[in-house]
Amino acid sequence: MEERDLAIVTGAASGIGRATAEVFARKGCDVAIMDIDNAVEEVAAAARAAGVSCHHARGDVAEEKDVEAFVSEVLERFGRIDVLVNNAGVVLVRPVEEIAVEDFRRVVDVNLGGTFLFCKHVIPVMKRRGSGSIVNMGSVSGHVGQVDHSVYGATKGAIIAFTRALAWEVAPYGIRANSLSPGSVDTPMLRGDIEIESRKTGLPYEEVKKIREAEQAFRRWASPQEIAEAVYFLASEKASFITGTDLLVDCGWVAK
Repeated sequence: MEERDLAIVTGAASGIGRATAEVFARKGCDVAIMDIDNAVEEVAAAARAAGVSCHHARGDVAEEKDVEAFVSEVLERFGRIDVLVNNAGVVLVRPVEEIAVEDFRRVVDVNLGGTFLFCKHVIPVMKRRGSGSIVNMGSVSGHVGQVDHSVYGATKGAIIAFTRALAWEVAPYGIRANSLSPGSVDTPMLRGDIEIESRKTGLPYEEVKKIREAEQAFRRWASPQEIAEAVYFLASEKASFITGTDLLVDCGWVAK
């Protein structure tokens, strides 16, 4: 990417999204960030402190009016969108028979729906410029089965399939579309999963954490920054011949 390109990052208040916004800002890109959490304001302040411009807003990626308004604000301020990182997501850890239909719909609407809505409203902007890069957040859960993660995994598998088709749809306009599937990353979302497993098994949190870390090839979790660097690579010109792929950043989980 050329210096001061504009990157949209959703779900930027914490975890991978926050780290991604920070990496893009540190590498000299202006950023536009949205999250339902107030902490998005802290991330925006950090981006500005890094010397780049930042637009931020609270909003729900599952609500089209919020997405439309955000994209319009970004265009009014920057006049361009070079990169879209669809990171916002929610997890649901529960057996299928215990999932309320409202919870099912919320996970689908945020994870898959939010990705769709941002692509819907950003792609026309990229088409007019004849370039752009989209990175959608998949998950190792979209590749392998995990107990009590059926709905979450289904949405991530759908994102991967959506991205493959999208890549061919936008290729004639000079736009690349890829997905990235992290494995175990030390984020509030994963720590919440461990807390649920701790309560379910009766094992102390730290013991469950050690068990899960031992399942990794390197016997540790990834940091959000490690994933963010991979996102930046996929979005950058260094990946100029990569489209329609899913980059596994899973410490060998799927390879096992």
